[in-house]
This record gives sequence, structure tokens and C-alpha cells, in this order.
Amino acid sequence: MQSSRLRLSATAVTSTCALICTLALPAPAAAQLLDHKDFTASIAMTIVQTAIETCKANGYAVSATVVGRNGEIIVQVRGGNTAPHTIENSFRKASTARTFRSPSGALVERVKAGIDKIADQLK
Repeated sequence: MQSSRLRLSATAVTSTCALICTLALPAPAAAQLLDHKDFTASIAMTIVQTAIETCKANGYAVSATVVGRNGEIIVQVRGGNTAPHTIENSFRKASTARTFRSPSGALVERVKAGIDKIADQLK
């Protein structure tokens, strides 16, 4: 008799603890979906074509890549009369610009400034 009373008591304590723990958990907040904009394929193609045409007009044979928010390739075009390595270089340049969230020219300026600071310290 006492054994069944202890089992009943242990079950009651366990159930009570479980109920208290469940009630103590915060209610899940209403989920808000993030709203973001991505390049469409047609916009990315326009960007690539404009970049290649502009560089060609300035005497450069280049390839161009447009990457998405996660660094994935949306559009990649190898320009006419370009070396094979330009396609890889264009991807790396686009990916770096996306990673640092700034134009690649700004990264070049930061690197130059850093090299100048190091050179000044070595003098």
C-alpha cells in the first residue's frame, strides 16, 4: 500500500514539475519574415553586359560576374578575346565586393592605405 502511495506521489511530483516547466517557457513570438530584394536574372544580365561593353570601350577585354547575397553566381559572362583566368578573377572580385559590402575599388584603396601605414612604421 505504501509502495503504491510513493509511486503516486512521485508521479504527482513529476507531473507538477513538468507542468511548471511548460508554463514557465515563453510563448513563441509571432514570426516576422525578412523582406529582402534580390537581382533578377534580367537585371543581372544587364549589369554584366553594361560592364563588359564599358570596359571594351575603354580598351579592356574582361569577364563579368554578378553574385547574389550569399555569394552565389547569378550571371557570369566571359568577354570576347579574354584570357581563361578572367572568369575566375571576375568571380573573386564580385565575391570580395559582396563580402565587404563595398565596391572593389574601395578595397584597393584600403589596402594601399594599409601598405603606406606599414611602410611608415618600418622607416
